[in-house]
Amino acid sequence: MSLFFLVTIFTLSILNIIFSGQPRYWEIVHKKNSEKLRVNKEKIVQIKRYNKTISFMNVLDKEYKQLGYSGKFKNNKCGSIESGIYELIYQEDKFGFRENVDERYIRSDFVLLGDSFANSNCENKPNDLKSNLLKLTNYSYLNLSKDGTDYAEQFLNFAHYTKNTDLNGIIWFFYEGNDYEQKSSEIKNIKNIKLKNHDDVNYQILLNHDISVLFRIKVWMAELVRGASVLVKFFKNYDNLLDKKDYQKVHSEMREFLNMKNVKERYLVYIPSWQKISLYKLKNLNLYNKHPQVIQLNNLKNNVKEISIQNGFKFIDTESYYFALDDPLNIFHYKLNTHFNPLGYEILSKAIFKNLD
Repeated sequence: MSLFFLVTIFTLSILNIIFSGQPRYWEIVHKKNSEKLRVNKEKIVQIKRYNKTISFMNVLDKEYKQLGYSGKFKNNKCGSIESGIYELIYQEDKFGFRENVDERYIRSDFVLLGDSFANSNCENKPNDLKSNLLKLTNYSYLNLSKDGTDYAEQFLNFAHYTKNTDLNGIIWFFYEGNDYEQKSSEIKNIKNIKLKNHDDVNYQILLNHDISVLFRIKVWMAELVRGASVLVKFFKNYDNLLDKKDYQKVHSEMREFLNMKNVKERYLVYIPSWQKISLYKLKNLNLYNKHPQVIQLNNLKNNVKEISIQNGFKFIDTESYYFALDDPLNIFHYKLNTHFNPLGYEILSKAIFKNLD
């Protein structure tokens, strides 16, 4: 083994220790057995539909019992790319949203509005955001969050589904990672999200990852170069992410709609991205706020904050709640760029609870 190769490996390892967050894929390779033990402890409940077939759902909620339900269950099929253990399966409401009783479309204290983070993608009850909020507060919630939506589509859904709803407030979520991608000009109509076939729930538990030699090499390389990649990004230019004019347009429409319904309580909850949180080690070096990607994301946050406040929203920045952890990446499955795990949603719900008037 050449001296140059050894020096290169040593240098990259030092950069990884100094600059990067925790290894990106290490737990997938080395914690397979402990995850298998965990899934064996989780509760399996039977779901009967039409008294014809029995399917099995892997959930964590102790209150889940055998159900004689003839409605629709949605399988998000997210397990293989999220926890690697279980899928998210939930009961759709009459419009296709997650676990809302019909009465909430008549009267609700708050409407939750956002994308897959507010919908708690791949976390079953009671670890989802709404369940956490129900435990912390005495309020009722209608969750109109939907995976893959941005601010423009979220407003259209809100205006359509709550036009006859008596509500006190709205909690609107903005996920820093991608909630700015679609403009209002691209979203003209609401989408039908109801399942067509209510008996088609192909549920599987993924217990075993395919850990090949090639995969292990990729893991090792990804971990090795991550610190260097963080350093290289100091020399990269980043564009503005938010179309401020379009975001202001949609917020103005939201303000008019809320004023018409006399909705006084308005909250904008800002969720930091994995990209920002993964740079947490730079805080110890006093380099965090100097990193170009952090500057880009902070500009995005400041623009969202400014526009939301102008339109009557109280801005809730949840970033500090996650950075208060010794290892902020613990809020993600395997510390990867996934949705939040139970800890992530617990912290998010507490941040909201502490800021509700």
